Amino acid sequence: MNNLSKRQKEMTLVILSVVFLLALSLFSYFRLYAPAKEANELAASSVSNERKVLFALEKQKAKVETSGYSSSRPLQTKVPVVPLDDKVLLQIGEAEVKSGMVVEEVNFTREPLVLDPPVEEAGAIQTLVAEVKLQAGTYGQVDRFIEELESMERIFIVDSLEFSAPEELRTTTEEVRTLELVLTFRAFYRPDLTDLSEEAPKVDAPKPAGKEDPTPFNSAELDGEESDQ
Repeated sequence: MNNLSKRQKEMTLVILSVVFLLALSLFSYFRLYAPAKEANELAASSVSNERKVLFALEKQKAKVETSGYSSSRPLQTKVPVVPLDDKVLLQIGEAEVKSGMVVEEVNFTREPLVLDPPVEEAGAIQTLVAEVKLQAGTYGQVDRFIEELESMERIFIVDSLEFSAPEELRTTTEEVRTLELVLTFRAFYRPDLTDLSEEAPKVDAPKPAGKEDPTPFNSAELDGEESDQ
């Protein structure tokens, strides 16, 4: 009995040691490695997208110099010469409908583009920063929303995604809680090319006939503008 009891104690210690090592490995992965990997991938994606911006601007400049202003229209779909806040708002609405998410609020700010290391050609570039507050039922909807934004012709760079996960359901009668998210992304424009402003993309947003407005978060603002007129 004593030998068996001693062996059981040894096995228990071995099992506890293995469980501790596994827990330590999982903790290290999710708290250290995974966030660092995600940050590295986000930084690499940001650098790649910023290179795309500079490449589009170089093409835009070359086309304007060699072919005149008539060739700027297709390039302005990627980097226009005006902010086009309204068009970005409509694109957010399209992504909302296709992903099944709910857009609660959209805020825009404008600021100069800052690159590290600095690039001379980037001095004239301005960024349109969009902060979007969202609700989602699943993580798949979040992925779809971002995919829809990234598939747009205009260059968008996702800066951050902050969300609060819903608490686990304790009973089957509780309602499924939604995800609350704040997505921040950037678009770019060239306000220095004022001669090309007439060729900037137009905002085509006719009122839907008998259909639900996919961008309800903007309806109050539009109604206010109409009443002022």
